[in-house]
Amino acid sequence: ARAPVTNAQYQLFVEHGGGRAPTHWEGDRSPKSLESHPVVYVDHDDAVAYCRWLSQVTGKQVRLPSMAEWEKAARGDQDKRIYPWGDAWEPTRCNSKELGLGATTPVGIFPEGASPYGCHDMSGNVWEWTADVYDKEAGYFWAKGGSWRNDAEWARASAAGSGLIVWGRDASYGFRCVCVPISHG
Repeated sequence: ARAPVTNAQYQLFVEHGGGRAPTHWEGDRSPKSLESHPVVYVDHDDAVAYCRWLSQVTGKQVRLPSMAEWEKAARGDQDKRIYPWGDAWEPTRCNSKELGLGATTPVGIFPEGASPYGCHDMSGNVWEWTADVYDKEAGYFWAKGGSWRNDAEWARASAAGSGLIVWGRDASYGFRCVCVPISHG
């Protein structure tokens, strides 16, 4: 996906797919001022359930990206750039600790920070759950991208965090989806 899943998108899942509403919502409704922000306070299980639901709704295979897929979307396939926009840190190209906003921002408002594939918010805004397991026994999964709470070191395309336990929910964790191409043969 070009951007992380927003509160408005996730609300459809809560209303029609039986998903759990994030704890900061007003009942089952996203706060109006946050509809275009990435959904947060979702754990890994919530993200996987959303992907399953979206697969049923669209008839396409939708899932969380692997770490390798996520990193390719952030860097492109021609180089090993440090950040989605290149090798030099630019604090105005993403929502990180350096920008000092102290919360999420609407997805896609940093067009100069887009990856070579046109993916937004690959650095900062929210950590994004991946399909890769960090510690299966403990229930940890890898997350990529850093968040509004993290500095430039964690906004690098190669950086990864071990995430929270699968059932952990936090103000800096969200996700994006991958639509898997259907092979014909």
